[in-house]
Amino acid sequence: MRRSIVSSLLASLTFGSAIPSGGKKHHGIEPDDFVYVDGLRLKDSNGLHYLTGLNYWACMNLAADDSQGGNITRLKIELDQMAAKGVNHLRIMAASEGAPTPQPFRMNPALLEAPGKYNEKIFEGLDRCLDEMSKRSMRATMTLGNEWQWSGGFAQFVSWAENNEPIPYPSSWNLSAPPQRETPRTGWGSYTVEGINAAPYNEFTSFANLIYDNMQAEEWFKDHIKVVMNRRNTVNGRIYNDDPTIMTWELANEPQAANPLGYTGPYNMYLIPNPNDMLFPWVERISTYIRSMAPKQLITVGMESKQGEYYFKKVHNFSTVDYATTHCWVQNWAIYDMYDSSEGNLRQAEDFARAFVRNSSQWSLDIGKPLFLEEFGMARDNWENRNKEYPYLSSASTSHKDAYFETIIGAAMDEFKNGGAYVGTCPWAYGGVWRPETQYINDFGMVWAGDPPHESPGWYDLYDTDEAMNILSRQQKNIAAWIKENKDY
Repeated sequence: MRRSIVSSLLASLTFGSAIPSGGKKHHGIEPDDFVYVDGLRLKDSNGLHYLTGLNYWACMNLAADDSQGGNITRLKIELDQMAAKGVNHLRIMAASEGAPTPQPFRMNPALLEAPGKYNEKIFEGLDRCLDEMSKRSMRATMTLGNEWQWSGGFAQFVSWAENNEPIPYPSSWNLSAPPQRETPRTGWGSYTVEGINAAPYNEFTSFANLIYDNMQAEEWFKDHIKVVMNRRNTVNGRIYNDDPTIMTWELANEPQAANPLGYTGPYNMYLIPNPNDMLFPWVERISTYIRSMAPKQLITVGMESKQGEYYFKKVHNFSTVDYATTHCWVQNWAIYDMYDSSEGNLRQAEDFARAFVRNSSQWSLDIGKPLFLEEFGMARDNWENRNKEYPYLSSASTSHKDAYFETIIGAAMDEFKNGGAYVGTCPWAYGGVWRPETQYINDFGMVWAGDPPHESPGWYDLYDTDEAMNILSRQQKNIAAWIKENKDY
């Protein structure tokens, strides 16, 4: 069955601009070259479009000018590095929300300082980011919201709508907390509850998910979507919702179910279905709203899909959602221990990842939609750092990480080659030239590591010299060669 699916998909395709060759001069994305869905595959004007992606969420802040803590030189260096490895897709934030009081664990400066009030300099950074991406033939997933605290997110909209009600924050990383180093602005920091209402994560998500049923919060969120989608890029003049550099509008990063009836399944992650969960009508409302303004671009939800088959299919099966997504986090989900050097520990993570990819591919086949693995990661061999001053030093080797990346990327490629739903991978997250050993905290309290401000810098970073970048490069070459060999199917 799967072989016949591949045959019909590839019979008349050539492999297009989806996978540029490392080091080859790029001519940019043509103004009318939008990526579109064809059955279980993505295409552009040159044919099949397979996604070799990276998360690069801080792009708009890095691309802002010096007065806003940006680093345009670093941005261009890192974009060139990624392009040289064949990366053709970046998942970036197109939203961040400020707060009435400073917070040590969110993107700063924020794009949206208050409802309707924007930091134009950060918006110009987003303009610049998209323009530089287009020059390098990179497409974007534009993430419009966030379940989590590291960009402000849903909870900030709810707080604004409830007269700045305090947000029940979970413990988050604070770069200014002990331990510190002698040189100012180089401190390691730690998870802290100082100055926040330390709360369990389920209390925080319950508060954030009030956005699904708060008319004022949703109105302000939709206002933000409208402003972003109708913006004219100050660098190249393109309107965002008419710019093919933007492949996808993503509702949010990892929106959570609001009213599950309980938990079941492996590792106690799968949810007992609630057909009346407020998440479902919210997805339909917001995706319909986006479609009304962006008929040429794709829409996805941003779900991890750890919630199980029912939630996966229900969330992704709206006509206004073009493809499905998965995120796979073996350490966060208590499947892998970064301090355990054993082969058994690694095998457990690899076995879980293979099963997760296989099962989610089948779910997506069932609803007839492509599937993108848009987040996954693993720490370095941090058992080497156990007794050192910081557990996430970049000097640790990457034996487990490299093996895991080969496994999970290979599983997604195998699904693609055998008629499954996967159309690419996008690991978390590119730290590029940044290193924890040489970090310098800027005037806004940021270091712009690959890990977001609520987590320990260096935990899941991919550095420019990491073997993982070569694994990504081999992925795109592998897929290109396979398509060439099988073009007569």
